[in-house]
Amino acid sequence: MATAAAAPPLTQPASDATRRSAWPASAALGLLCVLYVLLATLPAYGDSGIVLGARRAWPYWVLGPLRFAGLSGHALVGPLFYAGLWCALLLYVTVLLRVRDLPARAVLWTIVGLHVLFLLAPPLLSQDVFSYIAYARMGVKHSLNPYTHAPLDIPGDSVFGYAGSKDAVSVYGPLFTLLTYPLAPLGLAGALWTLKALAAACSLGIVGLVWKGARLLGREPRVAAAFVGLNPLVLVHVVGGAHNEALVVLLTVLGIVVWATGHRPQATGIATLGAGIKASAGLVVPFLILGDRQRWRQCLIAAVLVLIALAVLGLAVFGTHALDALSFLNSNQARSSRWSFPYKTAQLLGLVLPGGRLDYRTAARVLWGVAFGCAFLWLLWRTWRGEDAVRAAGWATFAILLASAWLVPWYVLWLLPLAALAGDRRLMAASVALSAWMLVIAVPL
Repeated sequence: MATAAAAPPLTQPASDATRRSAWPASAALGLLCVLYVLLATLPAYGDSGIVLGARRAWPYWVLGPLRFAGLSGHALVGPLFYAGLWCALLLYVTVLLRVRDLPARAVLWTIVGLHVLFLLAPPLLSQDVFSYIAYARMGVKHSLNPYTHAPLDIPGDSVFGYAGSKDAVSVYGPLFTLLTYPLAPLGLAGALWTLKALAAACSLGIVGLVWKGARLLGREPRVAAAFVGLNPLVLVHVVGGAHNEALVVLLTVLGIVVWATGHRPQATGIATLGAGIKASAGLVVPFLILGDRQRWRQCLIAAVLVLIALAVLGLAVFGTHALDALSFLNSNQARSSRWSFPYKTAQLLGLVLPGGRLDYRTAARVLWGVAFGCAFLWLLWRTWRGEDAVRAAGWATFAILLASAWLVPWYVLWLLPLAALAGDRRLMAASVALSAWMLVIAVPL
């Protein structure tokens, strides 16, 4: 009688061939970490120009615990920082191509460590975090409605010198505004670093949810987690700049993961809740509704109920002007980013046709808006016909980033988790290409 072969041990030492195959990925990941350390520490100096909130007084509480390693010299740091972002993007792509050769724990702990690093970095390349604080202090300390008043109305407040867009009322949803009100009594330093910690925690939460969602959807979780958590725009802008995109996208991705478990109406309600922070979160919701042809009515009811609750909250606390922030076409679209595609289209038309770019700005916006509308409706129809809802939502998000007149680098976080969970290589490649396009935005050169 033949004896059964002995079962192999559960864990075996890695072979020489396996170790050799992991070397390119390990080396790229190590170089990427070194580069990120430089990007986080070099700007932590008063005149770096990368820390926009420190242009005037350069207080230590803004520069943070990494200020000992900052590099002085505004003219030098900007170009170096931009070059570093390009090197980081190239190394990021290299790691993605070989991430399957790395242990899962190494990938996850590296992502955690880099998030902590950029949490400790000063607020980078944006003053939006001080605008969040300004709106909170406006409501709590000055009894002013942030949807009818701007930071210009509180010139004597200590946050005034740091806030960006001093003449703009809040474009954020009433839910987010109320969540920031408890920050007002903490002082500027306490509010800033609380928001930094919140952005880092939410970004890590997104990575964790993407890992879980990838496993539920049959994707490679290391690729999905690294695709989101190692992206230079996520670390530098979202975590480093403490943008509320992290909280918005956390709710969206949570909704998608719950949707993947089969709890479709609850998932749609969770994803809709993100619109209470930023209206852009609502883009994914129609795809989740139409992605379940059997329960689409229940999903629609859940989304409508959450929207009604958000509208009632906004009306009760802030009045009718709060509803403007829940509009998908809020006041941000009245502004133009120099690197948005509608702006570049108007600029190109101004070069080849009579007149200047300003003569074609409205036409360019309309053309891009119509193109997005057609793409959006086509993707919804495809979703109803059986197309993967997450993939369709990802392409719709890519389309709106192309069509938006106001394009800033932290918006890439809207797209990355959807591309990672969809497992669509073309969408992932398009996301990397868009990241490359947006690298220059907000960097002082």
